[in-house]
Amino acid sequence: MLVDGLAATAVTLAERDERETTALAYLRDLSDQAGGRTATIFRAAAAAITQMPLPPLESAEETERSRPMREMLGIQSVEDQITAALRGRAWLMRLADELPD
Repeated sequence: MLVDGLAATAVTLAERDERETTALAYLRDLSDQAGGRTATIFRAAAAAITQMPLPPLESAEETERSRPMREMLGIQSVEDQITAALRGRAWLMRLADELPD
């Protein structure tokens, strides 16, 4: 449960465009509160991100056609969602690297 929570939180923080220092501090605090601040937990959370469902693929035409509606509703593009997942994963791996194995 902690692993999935850290994974989802990291991606959400990246989607909200949090600053890296803020996101890392939040993820550290969250893992401390749950009693799971270990390199293994952070690596497992980073791996869990790769198991999250991917957004549906769109053609370039579909992306451009839907852009105004997405922007109006505040919905991220497929590219933004994938970038957020990669950024969240990188943060978790960085936290894992801070700790001994």
